[in-house]
Amino acid sequence: MKRLIFGSGKTASIIKNDGDIMIPHQQCDITNAPLVRTITKEVNPDVVVNCAAKTNLEYCEDNKRITFDTNTVGPINVLMGAAETGAKFVHISSGCIFDGNDRVCDEDSVANTSVWYTHTKKWADEYITACGYENYLILRPRQMISATPHPTNMLTKFAQYDEIFVHAELNSLTCVEDFSEMLEHLLKTDQRGIFNCCNDGLITPYDIALGVKKYIKPSLEVNKVTYEYTLKLQPNRRVNTILSNDKIKNTGYSARSAHAALEWTLKNYAKA
Repeated sequence: MKRLIFGSGKTASIIKNDGDIMIPHQQCDITNAPLVRTITKEVNPDVVVNCAAKTNLEYCEDNKRITFDTNTVGPINVLMGAAETGAKFVHISSGCIFDGNDRVCDEDSVANTSVWYTHTKKWADEYITACGYENYLILRPRQMISATPHPTNMLTKFAQYDEIFVHAELNSLTCVEDFSEMLEHLLKTDQRGIFNCCNDGLITPYDIALGVKKYIKPSLEVNKVTYEYTLKLQPNRRVNTILSNDKIKNTGYSARSAHAALEWTLKNYAKA
């Protein structure tokens, strides 16, 4: 199975298999539709994966046009390239389009976006599902952690602080290494449509911070605060999200628990 991956960040690097062709931003900005289509046509892949995105909430809020072009228009460009060659299109979306852990969100739940980043991710999802090309996968992870250090890795983010203030609200979590397995499973079983991609069970940012302190940075001072307090610390709203992963489990995939995934990533952090 020949795979073409747009993007070279944390997720792209981990899901990449031997033989996959990974296109970094420096080689192709996905907002450049003609170039995206030319590369896709030249490679003629079986699967096209879009991992490129703007994800920093503050950057997205301050750079709305660039974020819209990258997170909404860009995936459409990649989709069009995939459609022209008949390849399966895989788009990495986000569980953050759902705000509030007072409900469990499945793939058919109505998004309630809060900030510009989540607006742009929702718009891309809506176009992909409505454009008429049915050979697609939209994958929605949440709170992505990995054993590989990276600026967008939640563990790396927490470890950069000397003191951190975190709440104990339950959330879904996605180990990127497990996410890679989920993608492999969905491709091998030729699934289509939207899939929430998260580990079993729930975990809190406070649990994650305590893990970082135990395994990565013992000097980290962890303070448990209310969710309302954390919202005052950030200029843009951070969400709580609980995702149902029943749909992917019904395809035969068995997800390990969020707590087991966290323990594994912490013990293996930066060892590769």
